[in-house]
Amino acid sequence: MRPIVRGLIASLLSNSLVALLLLIVLMVFVLPFLSTQNSLVGRIIQDLLFALVLLNGLILLMDRHKGLILTPVALVALLAIGVRGIGWLFPDSFTVEIREGTTLLALALISVATAMKVFASGVVTLDRISGAVALYVLMGTVWAEAYQLVILNHPGAFSGSTLAETTSDRSIWIYFSFVTLTTVGYGDIVPVAPAARSLANLEALIGQLYPAIVLARLVSLQVPRASSDPNKP
Repeated sequence: MRPIVRGLIASLLSNSLVALLLLIVLMVFVLPFLSTQNSLVGRIIQDLLFALVLLNGLILLMDRHKGLILTPVALVALLAIGVRGIGWLFPDSFTVEIREGTTLLALALISVATAMKVFASGVVTLDRISGAVALYVLMGTVWAEAYQLVILNHPGAFSGSTLAETTSDRSIWIYFSFVTLTTVGYGDIVPVAPAARSLANLEALIGQLYPAIVLARLVSLQVPRASSDPNKP
């Protein structure tokens, strides 16, 4: 029994970034498409996927890092999950700002954990490449949470026709974040406040630099292995 459990744990650790990518795609892109805003089923699935993403991030840290790094990340993850859980039991006990703030902090730390594994030394594998894509999507999600926090505290921070009815729809900020990250810039939502503009500028800059940095790192990991291959003609 123990060898089977150890085998399952080893398999999960070796493919943790692939699992993380699948969970994030489901949470960010698939679920909003299948469920309507404020849907009870959608909220339940969203919170479950969020918890699984955080759990997967902790598994990433268990692979290489313990103690000093794992403990604070685990505490923040538990706090974020706990805030969401209490929100179901006592809806009026926590404001939206606290929920979004803990979500932002937890996802930011999971992004750091993912980056540590993606950019670490080692072999270029499907798991590492999946992690690089997952990190890109995570960054867009973190910025979406940041935009939502800005609009909650400064209602006039953004302008646009799509904001006329509601600014609490998370899918709006997911959309705006990835439009900014990929520098598409449709112009239907425009940052007006200084904080909103600074966030948008930083995200656009990272969106341009990240693919080049990842490609350079993956090439730097692969070239030495290819040049040292004894079977190479």
